[in-house]
Amino acid sequence: MLVLFDIDDTLIDHSTAVRAGVAALHAEVRPATPLAAFHAAWVDAMKEHFPKFLRGDLTYDEQRRARLRQTIDARLTDAEADALFPVYFRAYEAGWSLFPDVLACLESLAGHSLGIISNGNSSEQRAKLARTGITDRFDVIHISDECGHAKPAAEIFHRACRSSDVSVRDAIYVGDLYEIDAVGARQAGLHGVWLNRGAAAGHGRMPPMIGGLSELLSFLESLPP
Repeated sequence: MLVLFDIDDTLIDHSTAVRAGVAALHAEVRPATPLAAFHAAWVDAMKEHFPKFLRGDLTYDEQRRARLRQTIDARLTDAEADALFPVYFRAYEAGWSLFPDVLACLESLAGHSLGIISNGNSSEQRAKLARTGITDRFDVIHISDECGHAKPAAEIFHRACRSSDVSVRDAIYVGDLYEIDAVGARQAGLHGVWLNRGAAAGHGRMPPMIGGLSELLSFLESLPP
């Protein structure tokens, strides 16, 4: 079986790292907006502009600037935005860490082929794997800006399976975003598993669902041969 994983908020605690980055940025610019509201605005800006990068409507740097302008000041010049973003990114990068269940999960899957499918900037996503020491655990790594397709497009899932010479029926994909990860993988023909770490309401969401990676091996063992 080929077991494929998302990175952010699946293997690596992206949300906590974002909070650290936002706190550093808030301390730097000292806006009138309280930190909680500033953080919410940053997350909203990321949700709005990051998909534009994935679609090719903005470059990676352009979406960074757009997020800063939306959160801080629409009048920021490119140079001002480019000078501010490292304040956020240094703290965000320092916060990269694995969830506590990751290493035990990967160890338990030693008899399977493992891989990564992630949306994002290749150098950044690969740096996350390297800094947390897990790059060598994976036989295949597919990042959207390397292959020209982003989840939930079927092609990025199919490319990972083809590169491993595995049928989609013999592959599972695990990710924290129900529509993009679980549904996207299922529509591509894989077993799409929703990782619901926060125990979000599952109304209207079809299984399989796991609450943590410690449950993944049991799910694999429940699959028909």
